[in-house]
Amino acid sequence: INYEEEEDFLIVLMPIVRDAMIRRTARSVDRAFLLGAGAGADPVKGLATYDATSVVTADSSAGMSVANLRALRKDLGALGLDPAEVTFVVSTDAYFSLLEDTNFMTMDKVGPSATILTGQIGVVGNSPVLVSAEFPATAEGTTSGTTNIAGIAFNTNNFIVGNQRGLRMESQDLIETQRKALVASLRTGMTQI
Repeated sequence: INYEEEEDFLIVLMPIVRDAMIRRTARSVDRAFLLGAGAGADPVKGLATYDATSVVTADSSAGMSVANLRALRKDLGALGLDPAEVTFVVSTDAYFSLLEDTNFMTMDKVGPSATILTGQIGVVGNSPVLVSAEFPATAEGTTSGTTNIAGIAFNTNNFIVGNQRGLRMESQDLIETQRKALVASLRTGMTQI
């Protein structure tokens, strides 16, 4: 932020900047938990990078339906036996495909508008369905690594998430350029049990 902007618009501008930083941090955590590489500059290992016995993925070129989600749960084997322990996360394209499936039970049919509170968009066989915009755009071909993913299914009890440090926002004056640098950071991790 330039000094002039800070001096002229501090009261109006700072809440907007802070909110944008918090949203970006939340999206970064979402992306890391879903698609993180687990090494180097991307230290959190995301769900899509675990082996097929822990997390199963759906190919986005085939579209998405309730039958696809049930097949994902079946592919989890013993980890998919209890539907209350399975969670589905789908891409935005897959979400719109699910809305066209008459068997998909959206939250307006099965819950008290919980989407705002939990992000849950629906239920398949008593398993919550969440949507994330962090999956790559739909492409032709099969799923490979963290590309072309329409959705994933995993047993929530098979993973643990922890925060080593909560969200910290700091600022520093950069005298040479007459600006103020704003930085948001946190330490979080996820691992398979």
